Amino acid sequence: MTTSPGRIVCPYCGTNNFDTVSVCWRCQKPLTSGAAAPYVSASTSPEIRPAPGMQNQAWNMAASLGDEGAAKRSALWMAITMPYVGLPVGWAFIMTADRKKQEIGRFCILWSSVAMVFHVLLLFVAMQSLTPMLASLPGIIKSVQQGQSGGGGGGGGGLGLP
Repeated sequence: MTTSPGRIVCPYCGTNNFDTVSVCWRCQKPLTSGAAAPYVSASTSPEIRPAPGMQNQAWNMAASLGDEGAAKRSALWMAITMPYVGLPVGWAFIMTADRKKQEIGRFCILWSSVAMVFHVLLLFVAMQSLTPMLASLPGIIKSVQQGQSGGGGGGGGGLGLP
């Protein structure tokens, strides 16, 4: 059983657990030698698990079925096109027990952060270019209001129609 600060890795299934628990949340096996087996209620849906000797092999095989390159490309495009969505999705991926998913989550958070900085810079540039137009807006509004109140030839809306 390996540990990290505040975490215990289950020796049976490799799941990351808090160091305050005595049984694994995934396989329900004891994390310490003196812990008793927990009660599993009938209301919990049973999970399909491999045979005890095949657990690590099945875990590695299931993890290798996904294409890591495609996952990174998807995370990159989501982070660049929708950085405000990519950031929470990356956080969700980091909270999983799978190291590959955690790596994809970190990748997504990194590129979402870069895209958000780029977005803020573009917004700043757009606002700087709009400032002269916004400054002249009160004068335009005033001239339009004066044109309407000055009478436009008797109901033609200021177009000079008879």
